[in-house]
Amino acid sequence: MGILFILLLTLMESTLLYLALHGKRNFEEERGILNFSILLLLILFFLTGVLTWSFRFMPIMLLVAIKSLVSLVGLLRRREKSFRKGKTILKAAVSLLLYITAASVLILFPPYLQPEVTGTFEVKTEKYTWIDEDRKDAFSTEDSRRLTVELYYPETAEGNYPLVVFSHGAFGFSGSNYSTFAELASHGYVVASIGHTGHAFYTLDTSGTLTTVDPDFISKAAEINGITDTQHEAEIFETTQSWLKLRVEDEHFVLERILEEASSAEKGTVFSLIDCENIGLMGHSLGGATSAEIGRLRPDIDAVIVLDGTMLGEEERFENGSMVLDSTPYPVPLLNIYAEDHYRNALTLKENTYSNFYASAHALDAYETVFEDTGHLNFTDLPLFSPILAKALGVGDADSRECINTMNQVVLDFFDSCLKGEGRPIIKKEY
Repeated sequence: MGILFILLLTLMESTLLYLALHGKRNFEEERGILNFSILLLLILFFLTGVLTWSFRFMPIMLLVAIKSLVSLVGLLRRREKSFRKGKTILKAAVSLLLYITAASVLILFPPYLQPEVTGTFEVKTEKYTWIDEDRKDAFSTEDSRRLTVELYYPETAEGNYPLVVFSHGAFGFSGSNYSTFAELASHGYVVASIGHTGHAFYTLDTSGTLTTVDPDFISKAAEINGITDTQHEAEIFETTQSWLKLRVEDEHFVLERILEEASSAEKGTVFSLIDCENIGLMGHSLGGATSAEIGRLRPDIDAVIVLDGTMLGEEERFENGSMVLDSTPYPVPLLNIYAEDHYRNALTLKENTYSNFYASAHALDAYETVFEDTGHLNFTDLPLFSPILAKALGVGDADSRECINTMNQVVLDFFDSCLKGEGRPIIKKEY
């Protein structure tokens, strides 16, 4: 759609420029009529449902509105400006550049259809911002730690439903796996997705305060991802453990706050729907590592899913040039879902040195599965939200929508088994 906008607006500007150069006049009135027409047409499309309004259309709408206003002011003043060839060409070039810039948002974030949920419940959402008064924010020397949590739940006034807490990956955000949250909620789950302030690409709290990802975190993560030798393993261990500590404390706090709210919730509120006896955790990448560690630390956790993450909490210490892993059996049902490139790379490591494989081998109940032709971000909604960004950051050749739908079904089956007692999950070794 963005390309269509660019083609149409390029044709309009080119035609006006051609007429202006050959007619030696500015065609300001005609330009104004065209701007008004585009604005009215877009509004009509939104009102009739031909287009669905979203942030994607804000730049182009704002630009057309401003140009229409400028044209209106010019028409009201009725001042005929003298024709100047150089100025006319420059004005057309600037106008076209602005149009291309505004329309490029539609190319980067094309409109798409959300995967349809398969459950019977309508899905509702709420957002809360909670302050952990016992912790200073690692990214602020003055403020206590603030965390914003989005809740997805069945639209029903009664019943008790298992709780699933989600932790996003580095540079992710609380809505990174919206399709998964909606699918679970439609089948009778309450899902709480944490926005890890400073680690998230952005968080928007309930007061409207926007916080973007910490630049030092981005820089250090990029540096670590670029390291291919084994000479910096001790340093990497110290850094990633500090990240994990922050995330684990975040998730502990959120869990305690949710359980506290649920213990005294009034009937009809989202917290009154939560079955505190059945709790599952899941996360993507660094969020998967966080959820896995919480699964070890808390006796009230009943199941954990790691979406293409390395279980950093299994790494106890770096000693004599090698990593020492936790030999205590992993205590709750564990599901590791791998991207193919991640899994194949892990297989090349020395035996008993990769934390996920070691944890699964020594767990009381563990499952592993690999999604063929996938990359790291195939396990988020980013390939649907922005195919261009996803391709640049890491996806495979698998069909993105099919991958997400399959993953959501596997997640649902696993939690149905562990949190609702619906038999042993049937999970393939490969998808």
